[in-house]
Amino acid sequence: MRRLLRPPTGCAALLALAAALIVVCAAASAASLTAAYCSAGATTSERPLPAALITPAAQALDTDPEGVKTGAYYRCSAGRLLVCAVGANLWCGKAETDANPADVVAYCRSNPDAAWVPAAVTGHDTIYAWRCAGGVPQLEPPSEKVDSDGYIARNWRELD
Repeated sequence: MRRLLRPPTGCAALLALAAALIVVCAAASAASLTAAYCSAGATTSERPLPAALITPAAQALDTDPEGVKTGAYYRCSAGRLLVCAVGANLWCGKAETDANPADVVAYCRSNPDAAWVPAAVTGHDTIYAWRCAGGVPQLEPPSEKVDSDGYIARNWRELD
């Protein structure tokens, strides 16, 4: 004898409905935040994070809300709302793509055969790694990808 499947009843049905509502509300919330902050005329420049974005930004960045209250930014790109939080090695501004920066040239003159040029010289905004050979900077392949707006892609997360 075959058993017919019955729709869930009682607590199981309520839990399934609640889970579905949470998913729908979260999607609507992200869409409304994007609409509110990325309306016509919004720029791709990074801006300080407003209070309304603290909790969603903390969730997107997988960090504590206290950690994004200062030093976190948002921007809009191609209809997406993106967030970034500055950290010890995280840069939220535009990426430095100069392949011949004066600071690295000076460092290599002073350290002619350095195996690497430290971040104290290059900064955390660069996409490159350098070494010095005979006092001349040697450009290593880009170590970071830059998004279409000129930011280090991995440092920015979409609010969803």
